[in-house]
Amino acid sequence: MAEVLQSDFSLLGLEEELTCSICLSTFQCPVTIPCGHNFCQDCLLATWRDTYSCPQCRTHFPTKPELKKNTVLSTVVETFNLRMSQISRATSRRPANISCCIVTGFGSGSPVVLQIF
Repeated sequence: MAEVLQSDFSLLGLEEELTCSICLSTFQCPVTIPCGHNFCQDCLLATWRDTYSCPQCRTHFPTKPELKKNTVLSTVVETFNLRMSQISRATSRRPANISCCIVTGFGSGSPVVLQIF
């Protein structure tokens, strides 16, 4: 169980690296531009109306760069999404642990008993 949790925490750290800085979701059809940054193809095309610059580092490109699908990144994102959906299904089947707190006693000078279970 601890091994699974350790793996899950590693995935959460990876999520930021697999997130498009335009739409803030995991990459959908990731493309790489000449400066080396990656974006969802549709997100990038939506930002490139009149000028062509990197939304992240602002590097300007005189002409529209050829967009190349980053197939390795695409495969990593697919694997990540699959694993996250497996984790989601597994955790939704577990009974939820709900902490409950009861405070008894009131009034000035009265001791208060706090029970947490």
